[in-house]
Amino acid sequence: MANHTSTGYGSSATRFNRLLFSGDETNFEQWEVKFLGYMRLQKLKDNIDAGEDVDIDEEKNAEAYAELIQFLDDKSLSLVMRDSADDGRKALQILREHYAGSSTPRIISLYTELTSLIKRREESVTEYVIRAETAAATLRNAGETV
Repeated sequence: MANHTSTGYGSSATRFNRLLFSGDETNFEQWEVKFLGYMRLQKLKDNIDAGEDVDIDEEKNAEAYAELIQFLDDKSLSLVMRDSADDGRKALQILREHYAGSSTPRIISLYTELTSLIKRREESVTEYVIRAETAAATLRNAGETV
């Protein structure tokens, strides 16, 4: 039997489990979208994802950091915990640069992944095409022409 609350949407534990980031860079973009949606529900998104020239509320920024670190794997937490303690905006920037940045080694890795893509025996054509589109979109997001 499904685990549903009186609203029918499932338990909050299930929702929070979907927000956990595994540290897999191929899933970062999807995770970030889900996480920012969650932060909007917490009324913290505008603080953590605002432009550089926007003044931020330091207390809300610290709350955003506290929310963010709850959903990170150990490697990702290690990336942000020393350089951005209580700074949600900076922590998210560090994660974006690490997982979605445009460094040369990362670009080479992404091109290699895209050009050596082979359909796995157990996956459908749709899953294969989604993997190819995800790799291409990641390169485009890093400023590359695909």
